[in-house]
Amino acid sequence: MTDQDTIGQRPSRFDLVAYALPSAPTSMLMMMLIVYLAPYYAAEMGMELAAVGAVFAMARIWDAVIDPVVGNLSDQTRSRFGRRKPWIAAGLPFLLVTTYLFLQPPENVGMPYLMIVAVGFYLAMTVVQIPYLSWGAELSRDYLERIRINGYRETATMVGILLVASIPLFFLRGTDPTVADIIGVFTVVVLILLPLAVIPSLLYAPKGTFIDTPRLNLHRALYALRRNRPFLRLMLASLFIWVGGHIYNASSLFLVKDALGFSPSLFLWFMVVQYVMALAFMPVVMRFGARMGKHRALLFIGLAFFPVLWLYNFVEPGNVAEVVIVYALKGLVTSAIWVMPPAMVADTVEHGLLEDVGDDTALYMSIYFFIQKLAAAVGVGVALPLAASMGFDPQASDLSGDTFGIRFVATMLPTLLAFPAIFLLLNYPIDEARHKAIQSELTARGIGRGGKPGRPS
Repeated sequence: MTDQDTIGQRPSRFDLVAYALPSAPTSMLMMMLIVYLAPYYAAEMGMELAAVGAVFAMARIWDAVIDPVVGNLSDQTRSRFGRRKPWIAAGLPFLLVTTYLFLQPPENVGMPYLMIVAVGFYLAMTVVQIPYLSWGAELSRDYLERIRINGYRETATMVGILLVASIPLFFLRGTDPTVADIIGVFTVVVLILLPLAVIPSLLYAPKGTFIDTPRLNLHRALYALRRNRPFLRLMLASLFIWVGGHIYNASSLFLVKDALGFSPSLFLWFMVVQYVMALAFMPVVMRFGARMGKHRALLFIGLAFFPVLWLYNFVEPGNVAEVVIVYALKGLVTSAIWVMPPAMVADTVEHGLLEDVGDDTALYMSIYFFIQKLAAAVGVGVALPLAASMGFDPQASDLSGDTFGIRFVATMLPTLLAFPAIFLLLNYPIDEARHKAIQSELTARGIGRGGKPGRPS
């Protein structure tokens, strides 16, 4: 199959389900880490909050730095199994081991253990995640079909997040579980589901295709990306969006538990509400993106997430109905933030080919996730120390007078930081019509450099 064959290719439903499977357990794992692990090490392992925040920030910076390295190596891979599958298969055992060590630390461990295990875990996750997401971009080069592909994957992602919320409620029902109890259940579930999802995906999902452009080392490939202005613009908008989002993520459990007075088990139910709403609204988001453009769906639906956060400040502590409304509203807009940016990144690959940039899909995706992970590092590195400096202490016996810091960090600061993304997305240059024009020009040029057709991967 040549790359020309994949411009309008429509993978079957079976193909997309097989491809999407790994996204459920990996999203479970990442959401658990984002929401629970820092509070676990800080509040239940007895480590200092600011120090835990610093360790997680440094680990995520390492995670972000290694992404382009793995992406570039994945782009250079040539095998009968494709560019992506060998990396995922090799990374899975490493990911299983480091997941266990990260989630089940021995008693009385210190900061060196946390740092070493975190670094190992994020390396393993990168080896699996970057090739996996790049693989999805190579299943089709059609503007609208990429919305469908990302919709399937992010539906699996949200199912995984729903499992994060619902599994402890099932296994720990009738109790008031601690964060350690919740993490214990997830350790078992994730270690079972990861191989059950990844192995069938590797066996049955299509390999995708790529254009066999010259293999560049990381420095030269990164330097070539300077010519892809829509991609650079999208990355800057993504940075603002994800810094704001991760500041909220890092502080959300503290907000709900300590400022609003709800137990961790109720926090799980609130997450169920959010992601049930996100799944229900996913078809609307996808239709809006197909009709109005991906960037407009991100702008008008996705960025509404941040004004919704302000509603927390009007929730009366202990009022379940009010906080459920806020979570439901977040659910209505969440899926646009998950589905649209990776599909937009994939579209910039074809624009790069017009500018004589290689078909380095994994490098593009790795830079997008570099941005996400850098934002996560900034989020946890800013949110927890800033809240602490404003008087918030999660180990204090009485927090009634010291909640402004966590409220400001979780609800107000994210909105302020995400605001510049509005101006970057307003007149974003790649919509369906422009992408079709790019495809026509690539076809006229013979797709690859020098008129060389794409090679199947």
